[in-house]
Amino acid sequence: MIGQNKTVKTFWIIFFGVVALAAIAVAAALGITLSQKNANMRLSQITDENVYKIAQENNYKRALYAACDSMKNIDADLGKIAVSQDSAHQTKMLTQVVIHANAVNQNLSDLPLADSDNLAACQRFVNQTQDYATYLIGNLGSGKQLSAKERAALRGLDDVATRLYDFLQEYSQSDSGMFVTNGNGAGNVGALSDGLGEVDDNAFTYEKLIYDGPFSESVNRKTLGCEGKISHSAAENKVKEFFAEARFADEINNEGLLYVFDTDNGRVLTDCRGNVVQYECYREFEGESVKCDECIAAAENFCQKLGYDVKGVWVSKTQDFVTYVNCATVKDGVVVYPDLVKVAVNGNGEVVGLEAKAYLLNHRDDWDVSFGEVTQQEAQKALEGGLRVTNTAKALIEKEGKYLACYEFEAQMGDRQYYVYVDSRTGKEADIFKVIQNTEGYTVM
Repeated sequence: MIGQNKTVKTFWIIFFGVVALAAIAVAAALGITLSQKNANMRLSQITDENVYKIAQENNYKRALYAACDSMKNIDADLGKIAVSQDSAHQTKMLTQVVIHANAVNQNLSDLPLADSDNLAACQRFVNQTQDYATYLIGNLGSGKQLSAKERAALRGLDDVATRLYDFLQEYSQSDSGMFVTNGNGAGNVGALSDGLGEVDDNAFTYEKLIYDGPFSESVNRKTLGCEGKISHSAAENKVKEFFAEARFADEINNEGLLYVFDTDNGRVLTDCRGNVVQYECYREFEGESVKCDECIAAAENFCQKLGYDVKGVWVSKTQDFVTYVNCATVKDGVVVYPDLVKVAVNGNGEVVGLEAKAYLLNHRDDWDVSFGEVTQQEAQKALEGGLRVTNTAKALIEKEGKYLACYEFEAQMGDRQYYVYVDSRTGKEADIFKVIQNTEGYTVM
């Protein structure tokens, strides 16, 4: 195995620690509140027509969703750190814990909550988690490794974060999560802090478009090129080979030139060469979902028709009678994650959605999927000892602009599931994902 220069490694560890502390200072000074919409949530309806109350309610709901979203990220990162073996990777994730813990407290402070012992315990948990993560960043920056006791403490914190996330998610999706009079005269101020009483008394006991699979968000900062551009009328002819009723509607410049086509039941977006980037069917469907294997087959067949040579590699979730399948190129038995196509299949086995931006951005016929000298057995030694490997595969992943041939280890620790990627050339941990279960299915983070 190829070793790393200790001085360089220590520099980056310290660097990420400084970034964490700087992020906290900036957030505190500016009062930044995360307002990103949590895809898991649905808005409760407000029947009161009072404009002020509706606006105030929406502000409260955004704060609640943001707190829930940040708690989910804390849950994911704590679980990953507890099983990670790479100090630089641990430091990055601890940095995220510090930032998200700060966001939870900021968003809770924006809610009209009454005092309660459990609310105070929740805030104390978040504060202590933030402090503990900062403490560990300092240890890692000085060249220390996570001890067995520290890993146990992280797992304890992770258990609490999971329970709090489950509670916040359920609460935010219920009508109880309304903070302003709902039109029927039922005030609900402080209900969140009251509801925290439903969390198990032992909860705070601890030692000091599509739900995506791994690497599905790796193309967010890339832009579709426009070499070989064709006219929208020529693109329409190509689209009609798959969607006979397609009609040109518009063209937009959104991360590259896109042509928009309307169909009788939905919408199709193509790149400037007429390749289908996105398809969305608006027709509603109710019925029993088809089997997983049938969904994978339907997704693969549809992709083949569009000219995308991919195989089904991950079934993300089934919701509202629709199953989501992530497909990717498989070359010589190696899953090429940069070539990802996400497909939605309804209960009739029909494809009702597709997103192929990653494939169109990255696909090439000459992918180098050769592995390094590190064997699978040697790579597995990079995993934390408490992980039980349930499946092993080979994968090509993108990490910080580089493509790495890795061993993919599907593993479990207790009831928690992880995907760990180990570089076949260095034997070092390249990436790690924790599988999060929620009310709508499974999310990989």
